[in-house]
Amino acid sequence: MGATITDPLVGRLVDGRYEVVSRIARGGMATVYLAIDRRLDREVALKVMHPHLAEGAAGAAFIARFRREARAAARLTHPALVGVLDQGVDGETSYLTMEYVDGVNLRQHLSGRGSLTVAESFGILERVLDGLAAAHRTGLVHRDIKPENVLLATDGRIKLADFGLARAVTEV
Repeated sequence: MGATITDPLVGRLVDGRYEVVSRIARGGMATVYLAIDRRLDREVALKVMHPHLAEGAAGAAFIARFRREARAAARLTHPALVGVLDQGVDGETSYLTMEYVDGVNLRQHLSGRGSLTVAESFGILERVLDGLAAAHRTGLVHRDIKPENVLLATDGRIKLADFGLARAVTEV
């Protein structure tokens, strides 16, 4: 019999505002959840930093990096980029609130159906490049382009996510 894995944030209200519904994805720096913004009554993606990363001497630097991601991504407004809506701390929980994109990432899409046609490939590439160009115009470099960060919405939109490794061009 397999063990059931439960997530302690599912069902919790973060910062008195975001009701966590389910886990969407887990990465090296954070876990992303589907949540309901109770104030605005809409679905959002809630990216919560892994708490153990904020511990010890390196913790302050890591928290600063997480907040820098929020500020960098919040400056970006483009149809091909996932929008950052809010950033905050609730007790030991540091989070970003982002636009929720209902769909799958490019890795999941490829795993489910195999290769893309040339036209599909160019369509996705064009949207990703549009988003990157918008970021570059504001002085940001993404630095983590991979299929997991290309989101394919059920309504046909294509969006680039996760500026977690973004750096201002002047810092590079």
